[in-house]
Amino acid sequence: MSLAELIIGMSLVILLIGIVVPKADSGYMKAEWERRKLCSELRLLKRKNISGIGEYMRIAKVNNRSCYRTFFDLKLIKEKYVDKDIKVASNIKRIMFKSDGIPMDSGTIEVRYKEKTYTITITPISGRILFKEGIYSNDKE
Repeated sequence: MSLAELIIGMSLVILLIGIVVPKADSGYMKAEWERRKLCSELRLLKRKNISGIGEYMRIAKVNNRSCYRTFFDLKLIKEKYVDKDIKVASNIKRIMFKSDGIPMDSGTIEVRYKEKTYTITITPISGRILFKEGIYSNDKE
C-alpha cells in the first residue's frame, strides 16, 4: 500500500464519520453566550446609572423575537435582538438603577432555549447582577 492510498483511504473514513455522526446542537451555547452578553449589558447599565447617566433597559418581544432595548430620556439608544430560537423574559418592566447602585425594581430575567432556562437575578438591596449556574439552578449537566 502506498502513502497516497493510505491518505485517500483515511480521508474517506473521516468523511464518512463526519456524515454519519450527528451534529451537536449549538443552541445551548448560543443561549449561554446570550446570557453572558445580557449580564454584561446590565452591569454596564448599572455603572452608567451610578455615574449619573439615566439610561434604562426594557425586555421586549417584537415580531415574535425577543430583544432588549436601552433608552435615555425616552429615546432609543440601543436595540439588540437575540436568536429566533432563544426567548428572553423578565418580570421587571423597566431595568434602572439609582445613583447608589440600588435597582428601582428587582427581579429575574430568564434566557430560555428549549427546556433549559438560564436565570439572571438583580438583587433588591445591593443591586448585584447574578446568574445561577450548576447545582444552584435547573442546569442538569
